[in-house]
Amino acid sequence: MHHLHGARRIAGVALLLSLCACSSGGGGDNKTSRQLELSTNAISFTAAAPTAAAPAAQVITATFSQGLVNLSVMFNGRAVATVTSSVSGSTAQITVTPSDPQTLGGGEFTSNIAITGYFCADPNCSRLEAGASQSVSATYQVFPSVNNIAPYVATAGVSDTAIIRGAGFSGYTIQAVKFGNIAATDVTVISDNEIHATYPALPAGSYPVTIDVPLRQGAVSTDANLVVVEPTNYAPQALAWPSTVGAVRSLIYDPERSALLVATDGNGGSVLRYPYTAGAWSAPSQVAIANIQDAKLSADGTQLLSLSPTQLIPVDPATLVATAGVDAPSLPSGTTLKGLAVINLNSAILTTTAGNAASALYAYVVSTRAMSPLTTALISATPAASANGSVAILIQGDPATTTSQPVYSLLASNVSFTTTPVALNQNAVAPVLDRVVSRVVLNGTYVYDTSMSRQGTLPDTTLAVALRPDGKRAYTYDSAAGGLLRFDISAAAASNAAYPQLGDVVPLAAPPGDGVKMTISPDGNTLFLAGSNQIVIQPTPADP
Repeated sequence: MHHLHGARRIAGVALLLSLCACSSGGGGDNKTSRQLELSTNAISFTAAAPTAAAPAAQVITATFSQGLVNLSVMFNGRAVATVTSSVSGSTAQITVTPSDPQTLGGGEFTSNIAITGYFCADPNCSRLEAGASQSVSATYQVFPSVNNIAPYVATAGVSDTAIIRGAGFSGYTIQAVKFGNIAATDVTVISDNEIHATYPALPAGSYPVTIDVPLRQGAVSTDANLVVVEPTNYAPQALAWPSTVGAVRSLIYDPERSALLVATDGNGGSVLRYPYTAGAWSAPSQVAIANIQDAKLSADGTQLLSLSPTQLIPVDPATLVATAGVDAPSLPSGTTLKGLAVINLNSAILTTTAGNAASALYAYVVSTRAMSPLTTALISATPAASANGSVAILIQGDPATTTSQPVYSLLASNVSFTTTPVALNQNAVAPVLDRVVSRVVLNGTYVYDTSMSRQGTLPDTTLAVALRPDGKRAYTYDSAAGGLLRFDISAAAASNAAYPQLGDVVPLAAPPGDGVKMTISPDGNTLFLAGSNQIVIQPTPADP
């Protein structure tokens, strides 16, 4: 139900005639001649989305009888922001300006505009009386809009649930969510800007994400596409670096384009792209990003967000063409950008480092290229987000930090930071989350559930970890074993202690080297490891 604004008088005295002019008509005029006619008694406005610009004002022409002294215009309701009038002779131009869609949100809104002419009630025009009155109804539809879907990549033949972000969902009854022409099997409207929708098993292809609302006038806009890809079937293999690499900053598998994106310190900092085409991995292309610290794909997959110590540099993930960097505003001396996590608003949270001192986080909006500092400050925090972008986990601490630090979570649904029940000092292994945050691994060792309650532990010799997208299996690269280990983490371990290993050590196709980063394909079929030696591609080991 929409709140009704109180009546507001916008145009008061629009025309005043002299008393001598009034005396000719006076109170003896035939009141039926005191007419007021309007060019229309109904107007309508539409906006494509709550974030769209307000539609243009509309003008109503009022024609009135001779002898009008005053024209009153009043209105109520949320559809209209202002009404003004301008009188010339026996007509008036009444301009109706609609409300800003951003102040309304999605939905249908109405206003009523009352227009009344006042005439002399006596020959001396010592008092006025109302003549004819007309009303104009104003209706205004602000359509909902779909901005993006996360994860935006799905696996062919597999049904799953994704999060749709947009605006104006609460203002209408959502009849259906569609992927192309195929309806979602389950839809839950979470809030005005969030819908959870389950898509059925789909063949490979690109599917525009749309919503159906009843009695809408015009199309509901969408910028979201669900990209459905075939499952991976990569053979075990090692991919060489084109030049010496000391540290891998980030390892990303791009499932839409079947490519690996790796940020390293090679040649002073660069992003390498290894495409998989015609059944083989090709030699990499690369772009220089000086002193690159981290890189992540945007929530819609259109940009690789690359982080230097002072800037965020968007890079095309297909061509590796970099655009102008966005400076971190008000970055204090001695503080640098460190890491980033992408949430399903298609925005990123950026952490900073200032040694053992707390330093402010930043937010970056992909669509507007706007970066702004936040009030939350952490000690050299490392962030990571779930595949559906609903939660980011931030673990903090510096080698000089002697006390355990609270681990933070960021909820994309209300863009709020909260402290979790966990306090740790981070090590070299970044947080790892499954697709829907049913499991979180911190420091490569401690396994938590969605409420951040400890479920068990992995070996403290773990150098890198990846979770199956459903959160039921953990795969670790282990320094003592020299290969991959498997663990069933679908339930809590006995006494929340160590999880038992499943089967034997799985040898890798080649040794990745030091400082290993590991990730997994969205279908859970392939593991990717990158270290100082090379990249290793390894089919995910099956349970024994």
